[in-house]
Amino acid sequence: MKSVALALLVMVSMAVAALLAITVADWKLEADFARSVSAEVRRRPPHPFLQVLPRGQVTPVNAAGFRGEEIALPKPPGTFRIVTLGGSTTLGVANPYEESYPFLLQRRLRERFPGRRIEVQNAAAAWYTTAHNIVSYDLHVRQVDPDVVIFFEAINDLARSFSPPWFAQGRFQPDYGHYMGPYARFAGPEVEFIAEPRSRLDAWLSWRMLMRRVHNDPTPFNQRDPDNVARLMARMTPNDAPAFRSLPSYRQFYATLVHDVAADGHAVIVASQPFVYRETLSDADRRRLYFAPIFCAEAGAYPSLSAMIRGMREFNAAARAVADSQHVTFVDLEAAVPKDFDHFSDDVHLRRAGNDIIATRFADAIVSMGLIRP
Repeated sequence: MKSVALALLVMVSMAVAALLAITVADWKLEADFARSVSAEVRRRPPHPFLQVLPRGQVTPVNAAGFRGEEIALPKPPGTFRIVTLGGSTTLGVANPYEESYPFLLQRRLRERFPGRRIEVQNAAAAWYTTAHNIVSYDLHVRQVDPDVVIFFEAINDLARSFSPPWFAQGRFQPDYGHYMGPYARFAGPEVEFIAEPRSRLDAWLSWRMLMRRVHNDPTPFNQRDPDNVARLMARMTPNDAPAFRSLPSYRQFYATLVHDVAADGHAVIVASQPFVYRETLSDADRRRLYFAPIFCAEAGAYPSLSAMIRGMREFNAAARAVADSQHVTFVDLEAAVPKDFDHFSDDVHLRRAGNDIIATRFADAIVSMGLIRP
């Protein structure tokens, strides 16, 4: 009896010790995660209405928070000021400042109109949708008295149609409130796991971390590694007919932005968003794509290539319809930029060659509108 009691005592002690060790490990993992989020917030403080800001994403960023030369306020007499709005493709997160399209546009216009004081301020930011750009215009751009506002965006609004578990919380919301985007990690370390909880053991963070290593799970936070993206895609199913639920919101937000800018007396130029998607992409080129499985995943599926083509065309058509209804200039950038990786670095981000085309098209539009007098 004494031997049995001793054995039971040892077993209970070992179980308690194991439970304590797992609990301490979970506390340590949660604390480490919290510290990493805190460090990221200190590095890139979130704006309460606009999420991330250009500062911390790119350089140079001037005192007004725009990517561009220093800006004088109030606007000096004789200055022709252009402000660009949009997402990361406009901001140029994949480009040096001198290869971003707003800089190239500024250079082209200065060459065409020597002696005129022309400046292009880049007020775009990564992750921004049409909804973000409405707020950005009201809070920041309106204050600098632009002569022209240029805007295009589609892919970020398209992604808001979905609720990927690592970037969103809950079901789709028309105001995009479900999509936390760059601050999804505020929700806690669970967002880093692609696998759904399989057992009660998955309540333990340390156990899930171990299982992720055992199963070699990909991470949804590394879109730059094609092998990682391929492994993520292998865990899901392509969907040829997803619902683009954010399209009505996109139309509404787009129309609001254009109306607000025009009502302030500024010229407006909007455009379709260029993208590299086409059915004839080679297998090697398809490995460069990541927006669908990373940003548009939902319920174990992601939009197929044909679905992304259809979706982008629907959003671009909606942008054109808004421009036509409000009688503002529309530039078809989708048709202008060749769909190849000489012009694109991924699904939508552009190389210098692509930005050159965009800058030229916008410069031509400004000249044809007669907005700048020699």
